[in-house]
Amino acid sequence: MAESVVVKEQINKVIVSSPGPQGPRGRTILNGSGEPAANFGLTGDFYFDTTSAVFHGPKLSDLTWSGAGRIFLTNNTLAYDWELAQVTGPVLGIYSVAIVHGLGFSPNVTVKSSAGDILETGIDYNSLNQITLTMAQPFSGTAYLS
Repeated sequence: MAESVVVKEQINKVIVSSPGPQGPRGRTILNGSGEPAANFGLTGDFYFDTTSAVFHGPKLSDLTWSGAGRIFLTNNTLAYDWELAQVTGPVLGIYSVAIVHGLGFSPNVTVKSSAGDILETGIDYNSLNQITLTMAQPFSGTAYLS
């Protein structure tokens, strides 16, 4: 006695009668020639200056770019500058600045104060993409990574 098999295919259809609410605005990478205007962009945005190859961001306030990080490449060296307000501490008498560089290796580091003096700091290699500079006194400056 032969048995028969019946196969039935059912295709489900999804019908959207009306769209849902608009989602939140995402972060944007803006660009232009020269420093960004204070009112250009919103909180969380980034800005690339095509003239000086400086990457700003993320923007901390809708009103200004003040306090946003600045990273720029010159002569195959990543230069990361920071302001005094970005220095944390003291923790057990030590001040620090964390730098996320995204290079994928542990770079050589030279540190200059905002006055242009080369300074010796401690360097903690947190990962292949982040270092922390440690110092006895807080200062603003630039770290050159190569």
